[in-house]
This record gives sequence, structure tokens and C-alpha cells, in this order.
Amino acid sequence: MNNNASMTDRACAIILDLITFLGYACGVCMLVFTASEISTEVDSVKISTNQLIRLAVVLIVVFFALDVLLTRLFATTPGKLFMNCDVDFHMGNSMIHNIIRSFFKVICLFTVIPGIISYVHASADPENRSYHDLLAKSNVTSTTRMPRFLGVLIVLGGIALFITFFVTYHDVIGVSFDIGLKSFKIFDI
Repeated sequence: MNNNASMTDRACAIILDLITFLGYACGVCMLVFTASEISTEVDSVKISTNQLIRLAVVLIVVFFALDVLLTRLFATTPGKLFMNCDVDFHMGNSMIHNIIRSFFKVICLFTVIPGIISYVHASADPENRSYHDLLAKSNVTSTTRMPRFLGVLIVLGGIALFITFFVTYHDVIGVSFDIGLKSFKIFDI
């Protein structure tokens, strides 16, 4: 029986991982903003392009570090756990294999062309192994040793933190939206 995870499950897992890690990073930012005097400064200033680029680099490094740590400790990430997947290392779950796997995963994820080539290769591979799996001698299976409910809770927590951050600080990051609630009589005070 082939218990390798499908490419659809893997793609959904990586999207959920990105949203979850971004959500928890936003949660840390909210804690920093509210626990210090930065909050009053943040409300009146917009973030520049250079600051957004620096923030993106920090988020990529945090994503890499969390991917290494979670894959090393639990052999899974929140997105994989949500999708009921697990990482199986053929040579043992060592730190060096995790670093190699996560490094090339981040390169393929955040650079479009290598990511597409890796995804196409994994789709054609009988074991659905992408380049970072081949380099680290690992594959993603459709079974997990941890309860799936835990992954669902972690992902939903990350999504809730991301939405809360976006609603609270949307002016600071330069996004404005109007959902038309001002036209309802209930909001006339």
C-alpha cells in the first residue's frame, strides 16, 4: 500500500503552514505593540517599503527556524498535521537532515521558478518526493503519529491571530477596506 501523501495534501499543508506561521508572527507583533510604548507610535505611522522588506526577511527566517524545529521535534508541521501527514526520514530524523530539507524547501517556496519545477517533479515522481525531500532523503506520508485535532487547533489559532492583527493594524500596513457597515442604521450613534 502506498501511504505517501498526495500533492494536493502537501500543497494545502504548505499554504496552511504559511498562514499559521504568519498568524503567530502577527500575534507576537501585537504583544510587542501592546506591551510597550510602540503602540502609540505605530498607530500614527505607515510602514515604509524597506521596513516591509526587512519584515519579510525576518518572517522567512522565522518560517525556516520553525520548520526545522517542528520537523525535528514532532516530524510534522501544523499544516501537515491538519492534513494528516507526517515527514518520514529514511536516514533518521537528524538536525542536519532537517536543516537541509527546510533550507531547500524555503528556497523552492519563496522563489517561484524552482518551486514550480520542484512541484512538477514531485507530481511525476512515484513517491511524490520534491527536491527538498530527495536531498534530505525524506518523504511525506499520509499518516501521522499525533492527533489531527491538535493541528486543526494550531492552524485555527494562527488564522485567528492573523485576522485580529489585520483588522487592528490595517491602517499601519497601508490597507484600507470599507465593508459598508456605516450605511446601516444600527451603527448611527
